[in-house]
Amino acid sequence: MTAEIGQAAIWLSIFSSLWAIGMVAMGLRYKNYNAVLSGRNGVIATFVLISLATGALIYGFVTDDFSMRYVVEVSSYDQPLMYKITALWGRMSGSLLFWLWLVTLFSVLMVWTNRRATDELGDYALIPISIVQLFFIILVTGLIEGVYNPLMRLPNGAIALDGAGMNPLLQTPSMAFHPPSLYVGFVGLTVPFAFAIGALAAGRTGSEWILRSRRWMVFSWLVLTLGVTLGGNWAYRELGWGGYWAWDPVENASFMPWLLGTAFLHSVMIQEKRNMLKLWNIILITMAFEFTLLGTFITRSGIITSVHAFAQSNIGHYFLGFIGISVLGVAGLIYYRWNDLKSPNRLDSLLSRESAFLLNNWMLVGLTLIILWGTLWPIISEAITGTKASVPEAFFNQMVVIPGLLLLFLTGAGPIISWKKLTPSNFKRMFSKPIVLGAIAGVLTWAYLALKGHMTPVYSVLCVFASVFVVAAIFDEFYRGAKLRAKRLETPFFSGLIKLVQRNKRRYGGYIVHIGIVIVYIGIMGSKGYFLLEAESLRMGESMEVGKYKITMQDTFREEHENYSRAGVVFAVKKNGKQIATMNSARHFYHKAGQGDTDTIESAIRHIGLNDLYISLGPLPADFDSGGLVNVQVYHNPLINVVWIGVAIMMIGGVIALAEKHQIKRSDA
Repeated sequence: MTAEIGQAAIWLSIFSSLWAIGMVAMGLRYKNYNAVLSGRNGVIATFVLISLATGALIYGFVTDDFSMRYVVEVSSYDQPLMYKITALWGRMSGSLLFWLWLVTLFSVLMVWTNRRATDELGDYALIPISIVQLFFIILVTGLIEGVYNPLMRLPNGAIALDGAGMNPLLQTPSMAFHPPSLYVGFVGLTVPFAFAIGALAAGRTGSEWILRSRRWMVFSWLVLTLGVTLGGNWAYRELGWGGYWAWDPVENASFMPWLLGTAFLHSVMIQEKRNMLKLWNIILITMAFEFTLLGTFITRSGIITSVHAFAQSNIGHYFLGFIGISVLGVAGLIYYRWNDLKSPNRLDSLLSRESAFLLNNWMLVGLTLIILWGTLWPIISEAITGTKASVPEAFFNQMVVIPGLLLLFLTGAGPIISWKKLTPSNFKRMFSKPIVLGAIAGVLTWAYLALKGHMTPVYSVLCVFASVFVVAAIFDEFYRGAKLRAKRLETPFFSGLIKLVQRNKRRYGGYIVHIGIVIVYIGIMGSKGYFLLEAESLRMGESMEVGKYKITMQDTFREEHENYSRAGVVFAVKKNGKQIATMNSARHFYHKAGQGDTDTIESAIRHIGLNDLYISLGPLPADFDSGGLVNVQVYHNPLINVVWIGVAIMMIGGVIALAEKHQIKRSDA
């Protein structure tokens, strides 16, 4: 009965969503507050109905209701409880329902946060986000070919004895948080997009829509940063290849909206400060939103192969159709408000903060388009030649390195260059010290790497130069501001620093994010540019070397767990002749694997300072524990832990920036 209630709730949500759209639109058109209030209640009703449906599906998982098709496909009796719950987004139908639930949740939060606003901007924004709701509701009803209602039962009242189980690659802690983080980030981008469209519809094209949606944007960017990182960490731990980013299509699908969101966060500051780039900001947030749907098309359509894609069907053309319709709608509103979107101010100088931010935008959008081209090239090449041509990782690495280094430099230059025009005194005061320190660091890096046998480390030297430049520039900003604050308040320097950050959380939180980005760059430079890899076939007692480390196959083991068997090898690790650790690398053999492989790689990872020693096994022969050959890959990944540290610092800075509130003008009621 629970499944039937959930199905009924999904069907009823079509009417509640249509009611919300119609009543809000009519209320705004005829200045009828009661109609608007009724439309808001329709938004709340949609959330309640979709929550009921989502809860019914989770209940089916927890109670092992194998009369439900979706439960049969992605769960089983012996699947751990946590993974029964996370199976909600394990395949197409459930992931769309989860996405829909998040859209309805954010819509209700929009109603709540704008409940006392004296203007109509928040209500105008409810219309586009309700249209997005309606699109996803139609998808999960099962009316669309390629996706079925996740609460439907097996035909003819059948009940399966057990389920097929979830893909083993999804049965990891990282995958319990990685997909929902991306979904939250994607859906979060819908809110500022809705405010942008609401502003166009209402004719309020100033900065108010940016201020109202700013915290939503920072929150979405923050969660998307977490989601992208968790995906990289999952790939590093679970795929056995020693890396965390390979420009896989699904990786790119999550990264492109992040790049556009980053561009938008910088661009809106120009509109707030100089009343410029009104049209550009509308376009940017529209692109960020549309790229979340495009990413879904890439990951769900099945037209591009990816190790990250676990739920595929032929619904991609529906997403493309919705993207096309929504883009045309935005274009129509832009045309209608064209005169209102003209900015009264212009760039005063190419050497100014506005120009730096604009260059930052061009670089980020350009990177997005490069990544999009490489991601879609297999489709394009097939259409032209009839054969899919894959794009190697090296293409992306070569194409993004120069724009990436320029962006790194702008991370420090943007915040310290003056508005309107860079003067000689501003340049000398703000740039001279960071440039000198960066140059010294670059020369020392070149000398060190040359001694290590790397004779042309141009990109590494430029990375270190730009990194030190950024850190010096930002630390100088903190030092100057804290010193001045401490002097004014007659407090110690550290207290002045705390007061400085508290007074402008957005600015200084952003600076901390920039420091985190610098640290991530250093980690990428080390782990991608200077890793070591050795691959050999070993028998018991045999050894191999990678760098300063000697790895010896010491023992084997077999274990039985609730839903999988584990088998592997114990390695003794020596450094410079001294044993420092033992590492257990394994393979898991799952009893139920859904549509995935039953055999998964469970690499052994040893953190050695900021570096990692990483051991993965090839497929184990039947006699691996009695003298058989075992294929072993050993990686030494320098500075890889710096990547995770940098992201953690970015998250801290993002949380600080998120804490700055914008007070919405409210009525006395």
